Amino acid sequence: MTILSVQFFAFLLVLVAAYSLTPKRFRWVILLIGSYAFYGLSNWKYLALIFFTTCQTFLAVRKLGRLNRYIKEDLKLIEDKDARKAAKEATIRKKKAVVTITLLINFALLFFFKTTYMWMETALILPLGISFYTFQTVGYLIDVYRGQAEVESNFFKYALFVSYFPQIIQGPINRYKAIAPSLTEGNRITWTNFRRGFGLFIWGMFKKLVISDRAAIFVSSVWSGDLSDTAGSMILFSVFMFNLQLYTDFSGGIDMVSGVSQLFGIELAENFRRPFFSKTLAEYWRRWHMSLGAWIKDYVFYPIAMSKMFAKIGKKAKAHFGVHIGKTLPGAITSVITFVMIGLWHDITIPYVLYGVWHGLIMGLSTMFEPLFTKFNTFFEVDPECLSHRWFQRARTFLLVTFGEYFSLAAGFGILVTIFKRTFFDFEYSALYLQFTDYGLDNKDWFVLLMATFVLIFVSMKQESGVRIREALEKQELWFQWAATLGLIFVIMIFGIYGPGYDAASFIYGGF
Repeated sequence: MTILSVQFFAFLLVLVAAYSLTPKRFRWVILLIGSYAFYGLSNWKYLALIFFTTCQTFLAVRKLGRLNRYIKEDLKLIEDKDARKAAKEATIRKKKAVVTITLLINFALLFFFKTTYMWMETALILPLGISFYTFQTVGYLIDVYRGQAEVESNFFKYALFVSYFPQIIQGPINRYKAIAPSLTEGNRITWTNFRRGFGLFIWGMFKKLVISDRAAIFVSSVWSGDLSDTAGSMILFSVFMFNLQLYTDFSGGIDMVSGVSQLFGIELAENFRRPFFSKTLAEYWRRWHMSLGAWIKDYVFYPIAMSKMFAKIGKKAKAHFGVHIGKTLPGAITSVITFVMIGLWHDITIPYVLYGVWHGLIMGLSTMFEPLFTKFNTFFEVDPECLSHRWFQRARTFLLVTFGEYFSLAAGFGILVTIFKRTFFDFEYSALYLQFTDYGLDNKDWFVLLMATFVLIFVSMKQESGVRIREALEKQELWFQWAATLGLIFVIMIFGIYGPGYDAASFIYGGF
């Protein structure tokens, strides 16, 4: 069962009715049953896996809670100072052992399923949302270890946090402290939540079915052909189109699951904030897949950058190259490490390693050379706040991101070499106007895609300027609200890409 199937809408209707008719204190039970039903209907074979992850992380969290309580309360009863210190050190070692074992179990499972294609004749289907619920449970485990989150004593409430069905599809990665209360407090089904949730869902469908799935036809047609005989201009244009496809697919999916969650009065973490308006690559990654970026920053980047080894690297760099390099070099190296990890999370190939190196190096070097850039701007009297410079920065960032997508699109190192060679040495400008209808889309499709993209850009620019679209619509006359909603629905029905044999519900990040 997928989110754009008739079965899902029937399932959602039954769940909303059951949720609203159940007494407030038991509504979270309906969500738990519904979440496991959704997971089972999607792929019942992996129900045991998500249940296993829930059980073993729950036990680990409870153990950490007892050890935290021992350090906080029971150690005070030991009068001998040396004995108290020894007991504390022993308890901390136990905490580290619990976290280490649990991390190894969870990431070993994730690694196993994401690499079966490398050593099995028939790769296993990746369990729905395994990356998302693994990162989510591991994040909670570490928060409890650090004493930054309370221990959930109710196993079934914890199971709901792990399996909550909207987020399991493709994220976002929610933090326990942020979402747990709203999952279990028993919200009312209100007209406001329904209207806003439905509107967000329809907007996500528009991005997915009208823009992303249409762009996907062109991108797939280009990249499934003989790239060694494809014009470099067409390869570059297809990478631009892939950026559009990927963004509208992923953000559209997030809009849909967030809209479904909002029906129950539960707000999911923000995952996209108009990333292509970013002026730097660092800002782009703060706006793109925001929940993953925050997770990486808190649980990977900072622990590495602030470790003793990297502190030593910083001191040596400071002694040899000055204060600024000493401060920024550890972070620059850590950027490369973390982005290589992000690349390998997508796929274990050389192009994805290079994808990580590219993004990590650009971000690390931009931090290290920031004083040089400042001097450059001062010397040439560049006003970083003027409109033209801001748009120059945005265009530059978009090109840097586009260059990085070459690595993510290449199926192997040989293909990577081919597409770069074609782009830089066999560009063939004429292909852009002579061949653009040779790759699955006719003139009408391109017109629809262009108009829909203009709508997306217009809405995004309004949001970037501070306009809250849904709130602005709610201030209009009721007839206008309904006209806008029905108009968008008709656009999706008429111009959306769907039909027999086409899996419109397949999301790029649905397999992660």
